[in-house]
Amino acid sequence: MARGRTAIVGGTVVGPLGSLAGDVLVEGGVIKEVGRIDSAGAELVHAGGCFVLPGAIDVHTHVFGGIRDDTRSALCGGTTSALAFVDALPGERPVEAARRTLADELPDSLIDLAFHAVIWEPDAYEAGDLRAVAELGVGSVKLWLAYLELGIMANDDVAFAVMQEAADLGVVVLAHCENGRVIDVLTRQLVDGGRLGIDSLPRSRPISLEAECIHRFLVLAELAGATPYVVHVTGRRPLEEIVAARARGMTVYAEVCSHHLLFDQSDQEGPDAIRYVMTPPLRTGDDRAALLEGLAGGGLDTYASDHCHLRLDRDKMPVRDDFTKIPTGLPGIGARLPLGFALNGDGQRLDVERLVEVACAAPARIFGLYPKKGVVAPGSDADIVVWDPSTPSRLTLDAINDGLDWSPYDGHDIPGTVRHVLARGDRVVEDGCWKETDHRGEYLPVRRVAAPV
Repeated sequence: MARGRTAIVGGTVVGPLGSLAGDVLVEGGVIKEVGRIDSAGAELVHAGGCFVLPGAIDVHTHVFGGIRDDTRSALCGGTTSALAFVDALPGERPVEAARRTLADELPDSLIDLAFHAVIWEPDAYEAGDLRAVAELGVGSVKLWLAYLELGIMANDDVAFAVMQEAADLGVVVLAHCENGRVIDVLTRQLVDGGRLGIDSLPRSRPISLEAECIHRFLVLAELAGATPYVVHVTGRRPLEEIVAARARGMTVYAEVCSHHLLFDQSDQEGPDAIRYVMTPPLRTGDDRAALLEGLAGGGLDTYASDHCHLRLDRDKMPVRDDFTKIPTGLPGIGARLPLGFALNGDGQRLDVERLVEVACAAPARIFGLYPKKGVVAPGSDADIVVWDPSTPSRLTLDAINDGLDWSPYDGHDIPGTVRHVLARGDRVVEDGCWKETDHRGEYLPVRRVAAPV
């Protein structure tokens, strides 16, 4: 696609360390200048009174299977890139799954994607599996330390072997941390007692089992010399394990998702409980406060969605009377960045610079995409969001625009509006409205080479 010159003028350019008034010149899909620019001959995007942010990066998404709808929603909400978990078919090696996904799914993506490999069949893992996907440009791998019943839970010996190979390759190791064997016992006890309601889900997955598993994961990562990344941290006790590991000198990355910041267990106990079925489950109000404090203060590094393309009418409601059968997960890739501006606790809002750090810059740095992504700087891809803080808005299904019949965030008030979005220089959202375009996403192979900005 031929891309001309675009000048974003009159706004405040936001980075994680500060904000400055300045203009941005885009040419050929790349940022050419920031600050005082020569806008002669450029198409103007007026950003007076607005923040100019880097396109957001969602590091935790499950978009394959609904990729066009999901990535359109992402762009409507200011997310221009994502990391997506690669689903494997039975018997597929991780590299085979990645190659198939590149061929079958990427052509329909509207945003740029990097991949997380996943060890879907832990007993079939072989040394060399990670090297093969790393050579394809995949810089991270996920372990499931729960879901014994699905056959995807990695025992400690396999998890440790994966971490050792990841350490040799510089691959980041993500983990879903819950003690799967004890969860299996608790689940069977609840089922045997006839307690199949949604309220049994949190009883089967207490926060203590998340904290225990995080401790174990970090101990194994430390022994292996791997770089650990804890997905969807849910509360105070898990955070304490991460703080303790950092106090020992470990580099540990930790993520929080929109739903654990906005909801607590009272939502899952209410009449709309089916809308809040997720794993790990929602925790207490105190846990929610601890997460916001951790996100604002640096205890948590990234802010993600854990987006799943699930319908309420087809996927969840038919099995609502059996907590063991309800698909866990929520949509949210398009709502994530706007919701970030609404995060607050004890009257304190997450400031815009910190939001840019956790939603844009840190995701790019941790996963090897910086400075191509995650920053408004010369030489970076022209992924840009113009955020208007003077025009409050409300999330609706139309605004989220993911083709689904529900959202847990439907009706949430937002203190601002996504005014414009550019994806590699293409204007995909104008004046708050999705613009039909021939823009397509690209694959983002990870190259672990430090490049100063």
